[in-house]
Amino acid sequence: MTSVLDTRSVPPAERRDYWSAGIAERFFPMRVESFGAPSFEARMASGQIGPVGVRSIQGLAHRVARTQRMISTADPECILLYLMARGKIHIEQDDRSCALRPGEIACQDTSRPSTFEGREGFEVLVFSIPKWFIGAQAKGIARRSATRVDSGQGRLAGPATPFLAHLARTTTSGGGLSSPDGEGASQMLLPLLRSMYGGQEISDPRPGPEALLAQMQRYVMEHLHEPELGPERIAQAHYVSTRYVHKIFASSGTGVSSWIRERRLEGAAGELRRSPETTIATVATRWGYRHPASFSRAFREVHGCAPREARQQPKP
Repeated sequence: MTSVLDTRSVPPAERRDYWSAGIAERFFPMRVESFGAPSFEARMASGQIGPVGVRSIQGLAHRVARTQRMISTADPECILLYLMARGKIHIEQDDRSCALRPGEIACQDTSRPSTFEGREGFEVLVFSIPKWFIGAQAKGIARRSATRVDSGQGRLAGPATPFLAHLARTTTSGGGLSSPDGEGASQMLLPLLRSMYGGQEISDPRPGPEALLAQMQRYVMEHLHEPELGPERIAQAHYVSTRYVHKIFASSGTGVSSWIRERRLEGAAGELRRSPETTIATVATRWGYRHPASFSRAFREVHGCAPREARQQPKP
């Protein structure tokens, strides 16, 4: 399914804030600055192929920056692969920088501070590729961020541009790809990355069990407030089977549902002690419980007392 973010849908005075909020939701928090135009205008169409997010971004001149504080707030841990379609952009990261013109390719690492600047009207195609999907080569690619890929580099680097452009257009135009086709297309990105950036083979895109467990646990912590969170949601977010999610958590000594429940009730207990003015129903909702009664039962089973009694206990 394709989603569209278009600043023309709101009044001119609200467009920059609207774009910042939309970018934060679809990418991660960034600081947006517009210049050189009386009104801020930008448009983004986005889609998904397997674990890879695909976006077509068009806009007038503007600059976005990502700081260390923003990274600590939210980091999808991805490599952003840029393919320039129109105009010119300038990207920076660490001590590297480069300008991109139509047909040129470069990348950025979401885990490091960076800037992206369109110095005129532009369109860029962006592939958001999870590092776990890339595998061991992700570190090597990240060390070459904000460096333009030579069009003649690698056996597959030459055909990469038309392939990526076609894939992005298909994904963001509304037609999309079926689930099997999307999975296959995302796998085809891996040899392209290997060709463009060299380094070791990308043989198994899935991380090892310990790394995957840590990634799944981070995902759980970020989504504890959602009542629908469970093994199925975790499996969908990480492109593995529900059975594999259960297996990964079992290896740590606890079941996935139990781990979620414990984290929710730990967080709720802390909030009850910190915020005595907040109603128990509100605390229950914030930690993923639809009904206060079921929250109270679960709380008593784990903590040995009712939520109201927990507030009377001294803070640790």
